[in-house]
Amino acid sequence: MCQSETLVDNSPKLLSVLTSIPGVKQVTEALVRITFFNQFVGGDTAHETVPLLNGLRAMNIGALFAYSVEVDENEATAAQEQAAIRNGGLPTYKRSVGEMIRCIDIAADFEDGIVGNAPVGRRTWVAVKMTALLPDAKALVHLSQAIIDSRKKSPIPFPGSPQRTDLDVLYGPTPAKIMPPEDVEALRDLHGDLVQICRRAKERGVRVIIDAEYSWYQPAIDAFQNSLMREFNKLDGQGSVQPLIYGTYQAYLRRTPIDLVQSFAEAEAGGYALGVKLVRGAYHPHEIAAHRGRPTSISISPDELPPVWLKKEDTDRSYNECAKVLVGKIKEDIARAKGKGPQRLGVLFGTHNWTSSKSILKELVATGLGKSVGGGPESDLVVQLGDEVTERLTFGQLYGMSDALTDYLVKHTRSNAPMIIKYVPYGALSEVMPYLDDVP
Repeated sequence: MCQSETLVDNSPKLLSVLTSIPGVKQVTEALVRITFFNQFVGGDTAHETVPLLNGLRAMNIGALFAYSVEVDENEATAAQEQAAIRNGGLPTYKRSVGEMIRCIDIAADFEDGIVGNAPVGRRTWVAVKMTALLPDAKALVHLSQAIIDSRKKSPIPFPGSPQRTDLDVLYGPTPAKIMPPEDVEALRDLHGDLVQICRRAKERGVRVIIDAEYSWYQPAIDAFQNSLMREFNKLDGQGSVQPLIYGTYQAYLRRTPIDLVQSFAEAEAGGYALGVKLVRGAYHPHEIAAHRGRPTSISISPDELPPVWLKKEDTDRSYNECAKVLVGKIKEDIARAKGKGPQRLGVLFGTHNWTSSKSILKELVATGLGKSVGGGPESDLVVQLGDEVTERLTFGQLYGMSDALTDYLVKHTRSNAPMIIKYVPYGALSEVMPYLDDVP
């Protein structure tokens, strides 16, 4: 059933319809487990996912491990969390913090069994979704609005480019005047939890990828993410894995080409390594609908145009241009590090697009970062990549999606460490339903 690419690509929409029909929910969930769940999810628990990680590594594929508790925009409320506490359990968001730390330990143990204590070649990373770590995700919206209001007017499209002072609105003398007190408390608690997660990741040598989300959360996510980079990606020679923290850059946001340039400048000035996960973006219809629904929608953009490009070809152009810039920056970083300097850049190209993937391989050869070692026509190059490149560049696709592209990239690259990773979510069926509904 899940061998049909058309069915696989449309299954999340089908799932959403079936689980909304009274009387068929249980039957649907049983069917989901033996079809869509097994197609897109690694397992119910982190431990159950380890055999899959072994199978992927046997094919020279790494993993971006993710405890996939997604926020349902219609259900993410503090009231639900208070109900969980009254029933004697930890609130969901606190369980998520503990699970992410457990996930880091399992990822580290898995890598230790393959590469030992070596800081290189480690290809089991962990994704963090900030909305899953709060009692009410709207606190991020309120912080984002406060950050936007605190900045000087800028020509950069919403959600703008992060500033080093963005978190001053949270830690200044009067944050309660611009945000509800319970939000201030929850957001400061979130920051502490993120530091705890990243500290464990540094101890265990596991890279952490901060997932991007809707634009109305993004200024707040940017602020926390950049604070974590400044702390954990310092070029002080004390981190065994660099960059440890990666931020996600969405090419469908009109700001991204400028934001990427400014991110390099900020990292250079701040003396830290920059981690970049470049993706196209997953929420385009939601972004357009929210922008059109202002002022009563959740969108907080002050711009006349929506935050995202209106046409897919503009997103494709943005992605490919950013990818070319990033390959050039990798070349510069390798040249600078020849003098025993620290690694200052790491890039994960998250893409299901064949044209972009092949273009990146061509650019690696054109810049001298890769060497053509066979293949047929130029579009089907087989590229040999040295360790200095593979520690800075990786491709990624969602588990259960674009397997043909994943196989192509594995067959058309030669490297000591995996050049391709799969985003592997895990969690109980009830927890991952929103993720399954959002799979592109």
